[in-house]
Amino acid sequence: MSTEHAEATAGRREQLLAAAREVLAQNGYERTTVSSIASRANVAQGTFYLYFPSKEALPGALALELSQALGAATARVVAADLPLEPALAALQDAVQEAAESFSDVLPIANRGYELAEEFAEWLMLTGPWRVQLEAFIRRHQERGEIEPMLDAETTAYILRDLLDRTMKARVLFGENRYADAIATLVRRALSAA
Repeated sequence: MSTEHAEATAGRREQLLAAAREVLAQNGYERTTVSSIASRANVAQGTFYLYFPSKEALPGALALELSQALGAATARVVAADLPLEPALAALQDAVQEAAESFSDVLPIANRGYELAEEFAEWLMLTGPWRVQLEAFIRRHQERGEIEPMLDAETTAYILRDLLDRTMKARVLFGENRYADAIATLVRRALSAA
């Protein structure tokens, strides 16, 4: 496959996913049809099936997009190289901002994680974010701010789950108290002191 063809293919997939996101945000998952997505993307319905096997593939695709956005946000916090306390606050803010950019489809993207049929699929969907969380943990272990005996990979899994809960509490339910309690727990749990 030529580079131009690969770019065109990726571009068309992104076009379809953007159209799907608009239709899903407007109609919800149950009332969204492949036909309505194709119409919004100005393509033939069959074109949708060249990129997605069915409507049921959309939550996973959105979950991966969300994970990529959260990973990029986390990478910016890692690159800032802040001490642990301000880095955790910056991480919470970055996660919140990325989650808010997906507020229109956050429950559907979350469904993508939940529908993963195998652990390997869940790892793939959450990978872009987990890898950056692991880098965050390792950076602060190197600085002596996070307990060095903690396994960074496992801790990244747990931190992802906790941050996922905080972003959903805030974005979906406007529940800040629960999210703040989790943030306090994370700060205390990660502190090497």
